[in-house]
Amino acid sequence: MVVDDESELATLFKTFLDKEGHNVYSFTDPTIALEYFKQAPDKHSLIITDLRMPSLSGLQLAIKIRELNTNVKIFLMTAFETKDLENQVEYKEARIDKLIQKPIRFSDLRLLVNEALNI
Repeated sequence: MVVDDESELATLFKTFLDKEGHNVYSFTDPTIALEYFKQAPDKHSLIITDLRMPSLSGLQLAIKIRELNTNVKIFLMTAFETKDLENQVEYKEARIDKLIQKPIRFSDLRLLVNEALNI
């Protein structure tokens, strides 16, 4: 599952990961993504979410997802400074598996996704 409020990025990541053989759902609204996730919390292996989004931040989304599924891998993407992020209470509560700095090369994303999914 890809969640990014920038529709171009959500589509770009979905298209790339689909071509890599993954079954990907993308969302531009984190609230809708969460509602979708709630319908089948064990259906997804990996969530890739942007940090800064309206209505629900990527960290808030990750925390809510962790309440439903503690095993799903969660990657948090941001184009902003991450120096103090890992020390925040929300970050620790979300148990983020990988922090990704935007922009990211698709070759690097491929490696991270394959590693997370043990491919």
